[in-house]
Amino acid sequence: MIHMRKFPRKIRKKRGTRTQGYGRVGQHRKTGQRAGRGKTTQWKKSKKSYYLKQKELGFPDPDWNMGKKGFKRPQDLVRIYQVNTLNIRDLDNQIENLVLNNKASKTGNKYAINLNGINIQKILGRGQIKKSINVTVNKASKSAIEKVEAAGGKVILLSTIK
Repeated sequence: MIHMRKFPRKIRKKRGTRTQGYGRVGQHRKTGQRAGRGKTTQWKKSKKSYYLKQKELGFPDPDWNMGKKGFKRPQDLVRIYQVNTLNIRDLDNQIENLVLNNKASKTGNKYAINLNGINIQKILGRGQIKKSINVTVNKASKSAIEKVEAAGGKVILLSTIK
């Protein structure tokens, strides 16, 4: 059996009023009135004495200060120093596709590629290389140079050429 209310709920009458029967504006809200969560959030609003006492006691550590520290470098500056790398095993696997896409050339058994054309600044020595490849690149690790030369190729560094 369903029980019906004898009287309609009061809130129906309160709808449309600014505070709906809860006094001053802002009361009966969720977390907005109580200045956030935690020990340090919104401490200037209602928790100043608590915050200062905690800081005196060394919370969270004695060297702790309120506010931001340092800065974030602009992305255009970060991108200038970003180095795109490629391992020699990946070069060995991709060289055939690069020849088909006219990014590299093949003469007999030798391949030649300028890695600046595919936005690679440095070649690294991870993996093995079986094909003989002449690589032109800005930078290369020692192990990459050794492995490419052991396979019969050559590494030409542009950073040393002025």
